[in-house]
Amino acid sequence: MSVALYGTSLVVAFGFAGVALTTGGPLAFTAIFLAFVVGITGYNTETVLSRVRAYADGSLEVRNRMVTRRLHRSDIDRVILGRQGGAGSLRRLELLLNDGATLDLVATETLPFPGQRRLEQQAAQLRHWLSGTP
Repeated sequence: MSVALYGTSLVVAFGFAGVALTTGGPLAFTAIFLAFVVGITGYNTETVLSRVRAYADGSLEVRNRMVTRRLHRSDIDRVILGRQGGAGSLRRLELLLNDGATLDLVATETLPFPGQRRLEQQAAQLRHWLSGTP
């Protein structure tokens, strides 16, 4: 998720929260609505804070929302281009691990068309790092 999109979601969240607090609606509805806004904003914040960082020692640190994992080159079979849902959904890179598991790289999530080139560049960089050649 881009920082601009995240900033927009924060503005919308604060706007909705302000409207919910000032309209004088039923207390239960206001509380549930605010919990919903806080949950979505928290989820978006964790998405923005996600990252993938490669190190010279051959390790890769993957921070996906609330979980951080450190892998070594030998743990990774290949880098693949995945998608979160069906056609028109977010796309992201995934790591296929040697044990058969798939690890999503949330930090690489992008919209299907405008971000396609950037995603392919990130995949190429990660594949180059995976090959171990300088």
